[in-house]
Amino acid sequence: MASNNGVPRKPRKKQERVVLSDSQLLQAKSVLAEELEENPNLLDLPESNYTVDNLVDFFVQSAEGSKKLLPKERRRYAMYLRKSTDSEERQVRSLEDQEVECMALAKQLNIKIHPDDIFKESASAKESGNRPIFDKVMLGFKTGKYQGLIAWSPDRLSRNMLEGGQIIEMVDHEEIQDLLFKTYQFDNTPNGKMLLGILFATSKQYSDKLSQDVKRGNTGAVRDGKYLGVVKKGYYVNTATGYYEPDEHNWQLLRKAILMRLNDRATGEDIADFLNDSHLSVRKTEQDEYKLVKMTKNMVSDFLTDEFYTGVYKHGDNISNLNDQYNFLPLMTPDEFIQLGRNISASFDKEFKGRGNVAQRLEYGLLREKVICDFCDRVMTFQRTKIPRGKNKGKWLLSYYCRNKECLRHNDKEAILKYGHKLPKGIRAKYVNAHIEWTLRHLTKNVDEAHKRYIDRIEQDVIIKKETNRRKLNDAKKDLKLQRDFYAKYQTFQVSNPVEYKQHHKGKLEFHQAQINSIEEIIKRLEDEKTQLSKALPTREEFVELINSYLETILKTTDVVEEDLVYREVVLNLRANDNFISVIKLNPPYDLMVDLSENTSWSGCSPRTQTI
Repeated sequence: MASNNGVPRKPRKKQERVVLSDSQLLQAKSVLAEELEENPNLLDLPESNYTVDNLVDFFVQSAEGSKKLLPKERRRYAMYLRKSTDSEERQVRSLEDQEVECMALAKQLNIKIHPDDIFKESASAKESGNRPIFDKVMLGFKTGKYQGLIAWSPDRLSRNMLEGGQIIEMVDHEEIQDLLFKTYQFDNTPNGKMLLGILFATSKQYSDKLSQDVKRGNTGAVRDGKYLGVVKKGYYVNTATGYYEPDEHNWQLLRKAILMRLNDRATGEDIADFLNDSHLSVRKTEQDEYKLVKMTKNMVSDFLTDEFYTGVYKHGDNISNLNDQYNFLPLMTPDEFIQLGRNISASFDKEFKGRGNVAQRLEYGLLREKVICDFCDRVMTFQRTKIPRGKNKGKWLLSYYCRNKECLRHNDKEAILKYGHKLPKGIRAKYVNAHIEWTLRHLTKNVDEAHKRYIDRIEQDVIIKKETNRRKLNDAKKDLKLQRDFYAKYQTFQVSNPVEYKQHHKGKLEFHQAQINSIEEIIKRLEDEKTQLSKALPTREEFVELINSYLETILKTTDVVEEDLVYREVVLNLRANDNFISVIKLNPPYDLMVDLSENTSWSGCSPRTQTI
């Protein structure tokens, strides 16, 4: 076999898995028994400053084209209602009738629709480009603001090829993750999309390639948190659900390996030796035999920097949070994962606890997709440039660059004629950040109304979290009953048929007891979370203090991710002119709190250093 350059390629040696013997399994289970007896909380995951959602957002923003897949409870839905003024459509239901029926559908499906997310328009959909409100809704899906769309019928969304195709493409790319109609049941399959296209325009013909079918299946598996062909050490795949479940003693061994790196700074070789000596093994499902794993330092490095073990599930451009899908038991917290990755820890400004592994730097961008060029209305690209010399050598210069070659920024002659000088191709982040800082200092108007709106928004978030908690708690209690039933069945069978039990069902009692222990721990955690969710909402004073904390954070932190969390909470978008911000738009309720008419054209420099 030859490679592309003509050099013979060395045949790849297939790794053989050796079945774990009974004595090795007993030894593997006893490795940590003594330590756990002395300290039962040895392997407990500590509190984490960052959440798995923070990590998911980090990976989504670090790679262009990545999408965050959400469970139904956490999707934000937009409702689009349209009535045409065309004579042949005068008999179509009024906007009010459409809204009543769509709200009834949402209530039936337990979907919460915020009043700000209901869009009404009176315009024809026969031709494209005729509906500014529709364009605004589609932009909301493109930017990730919305994930679900509700309309009365398909023809309310489109009656032309261009916009109909746009909607189908957005469903394909998971920008629209849920599409619901009152009068029509859309099925997200190749045939379903073809029928939808026919409804959008009767001449529409649509078919998917096999690769797209496979991609759709993979996307659904990622969204649902199910097995996608990759066995993960420390977990097996539940044959009934397709979910990843912790594999008791192997999970414990890998948790111990993480603590060895975090607490003792153990080398990859030391950790590999520990796992090999402890007979680390893997199995695909609970029904399979254990097979020994021969760990190497490179395999240890891959394991320690695998975001899956926090609950971040990635496949291609699709990313989801396993903790949202079911009661996934992570192997490490987001904070621990950040400390174990050299280049990730740099972005979060955390001390790196590992050794000298070489990994690609993740280009996490501040205010990604939120800085707009004032000269061409295009989104500017975030970029960082390493400073080669001077007192800041080795640090990163942050800026936003306009890549539209037709923009005035790239046409020096026209810019000189119009403004008397060339325009910069981009804008330094320090001007953008300083403007946000100024704005935060002036969030003092309409505090009471802003607090009321903030409470309304938080209440929606709490409702979503409570619903997710309720679903996961119900699932855990059902699983607990099932495992107890299995345990009782095998316990009876062992007493009545000891020989057959030993021959065909050996280890089943221990397996189901371990499942019971794990689920009881999950239920305890979910009950604690339920208690936290029932606590009081922030008072007016706490709301004001929260805003002050935003300002303090951006002034003091060197953690790029923490800084960006503040920006994304407060800022909707900004327009960048000639080294100054001409307009800043804030997210509700902060848009009520500052008189931006005094600050529509302002420039300045933040007092802090804008390098990282």
